[in-house]
Amino acid sequence: MKNTIKAASVAAFLITLAFLIHNFNASYYEPVVLGFEKPTDYADMAKIANANWSFAFTSSGIAHIVTGFAMIFLGLGLMAVFRNFSVAAARLIVVSAFISGLGFLLTGISDIPGTYYGDILSQQNPDYSVNILLMKSMFRGAINTMAIVGLSWFAGQVAWCSWKSGLFNKWFAAYGYLNVLPGLGALVIPFIGFAYLRIAPLWMLWLGILLWKQSTADKSAAASSVAS
Repeated sequence: MKNTIKAASVAAFLITLAFLIHNFNASYYEPVVLGFEKPTDYADMAKIANANWSFAFTSSGIAHIVTGFAMIFLGLGLMAVFRNFSVAAARLIVVSAFISGLGFLLTGISDIPGTYYGDILSQQNPDYSVNILLMKSMFRGAINTMAIVGLSWFAGQVAWCSWKSGLFNKWFAAYGYLNVLPGLGALVIPFIGFAYLRIAPLWMLWLGILLWKQSTADKSAAASSVAS
C-alpha cells in the first residue's frame, strides 16, 4: 500500500508542476506574447491559428496529458489512504479522479494530436479551415470544463474525507473545500472555472507532501513492527 501512496504523492507533484505551467502561460505568455488579453480572444480563430504549436499551447497540451494520467494514480493512492475510514467515499474519490483525469487527458489529446489532424484537414480543405478550428475549440472547451468540474468534485471528496477521518489536518480540508468553487462556477459560466489555476497548485502541492509523509509513516511503522 505504501508504494501506491508514494506513487500518488509523485503524481500530485507532477500535477502541481503542470498547473504552474498553465499559470505561466495564462498569466504571461498567452496575453503578452500571443495577444490573448481577454477571455473572448480565445473565440478569435485567427489568433488560435496563429498560436497553434506555440510554446504555450504545446506545453499546456503536454501538461494536460501528464495531468490526465497522474490523476488516476492520485485517486488510487487516496483510495488506499481513506478506505479504512469509508470504502464508499474512497471509491468516489477514484471516480472523481477518473472523470477529471479523462477530461485533462482529452484536452491534451485535442491540443497535440488533435491540432495535427486539424492542420491536415485544413490543408486539404482550406475553405473549411475556420470551421475545423471552431469544432476543435468547442470540443476542447467542453472537455476542459469536464476536467475542471471533476477536479473540484475530487477536491471536495478529499476535503470531506480529510475533515471526517482526521487523517489530514483541518486546514488542508478547509482549503480543499475552497477548490470546489471553480467547478461550481464553471457549470454556470465556464470562464469562472479557470480560477482553479490560482488556488489548486498550492492545494495539490500540499496534498503531495501529506501523501509523501503518509507513505513514509507506513514504512516506519512496518519497520518498527518487524523489529519488535
